[in-house]
Amino acid sequence: MKNKSFLKQVAAISAIAIVVWLFWPSIPQQVTIVNEPLIKKIQIKTTSLPKKQPNNNTPLVATVNKITSNDSAALVAQAYAAELTFPSYSQPLTDKDFDRLAPNFFNPQSMLVDDEGTQVSAALSKYRYTYPEVVFATLTGENITAAELQLVDISTGKVLLTSQFEQGEENWHSQFDGERDLPRQLQASIKAKINGKNINITLALKYVDSVATLEGFEPAFNENADMVLKANITTREQGLYRMRANLFDANYQPIAHLVSKETLNKGNSHLYLKAHQSVLKGRQAPFYLSTFSIELMSPAPGQPTKYGDSSIDEYKIKDFAVTSLSNLPYQPSNQEQQRLLLLQNMAQGK
Repeated sequence: MKNKSFLKQVAAISAIAIVVWLFWPSIPQQVTIVNEPLIKKIQIKTTSLPKKQPNNNTPLVATVNKITSNDSAALVAQAYAAELTFPSYSQPLTDKDFDRLAPNFFNPQSMLVDDEGTQVSAALSKYRYTYPEVVFATLTGENITAAELQLVDISTGKVLLTSQFEQGEENWHSQFDGERDLPRQLQASIKAKINGKNINITLALKYVDSVATLEGFEPAFNENADMVLKANITTREQGLYRMRANLFDANYQPIAHLVSKETLNKGNSHLYLKAHQSVLKGRQAPFYLSTFSIELMSPAPGQPTKYGDSSIDEYKIKDFAVTSLSNLPYQPSNQEQQRLLLLQNMAQGK
């Protein structure tokens, strides 16, 4: 009987996990770095040894606090309810949300050259390039005598483009112009001569043709509790597009991460970005919009996501009155409310 009860609890917890995986909001949340440590130090109280030695034959009994399936569902429901405080299209943004602030950041690659600790570091200016952007690479280290940058087709091993590194004041640098219709699977390979040794460093990158271009924005206007910005986009393919942008205050401190998704036809189109009053409380113009990202979503499994570009680096929002927005809190959609109700019912054992 105990085994049956245990199996029922395992099955219930598994069901909760599946529900959360299926119904959690589709817009992914970025990893946020937290200042406080994840593991807190536990204060250990010192006590004197017992006068009577324990009997070695006495079995040790461990008391374990039961975590029921209802408890697990309650925790999930509370977390999901907290997510619904802000709409998915207008999420708070802080200076610790690095993945959203620098979504195209390239993480430098370092390696040891010899047993004496000689190190070399290589980096690209970004991870994903859009034609006709220039691919720019740097190489930093001691005793570098020569180096070459290569663009390689991973599937065939063929070298598509090459460029020699030149020595600068702080590092070595190289670049080459992009081309249209490059293979999907690419890598940059750096061949360097360091301390008389031939060193090879491989760097991952993407080089794509743009399927859409952000041309600019219309002046912001209010719509109930949202500050709305109409984005003018030229699309070269039809499909479901997603646009992301970051909103900053007058001091360029992050405010919100904005997302819009819409099916667009080929040609001149537009998307609407919205900033909810819940992230604008107590703030005033001017605001700045930047870090633009445009994606043509994959239409089917196995087909790649395609990317667009922007003809502007930022857009200034001036003369917008936050006080013109409705103070009503965000009202979750019917679908979001149904998800929350399902989790709450599971927490109550219904």
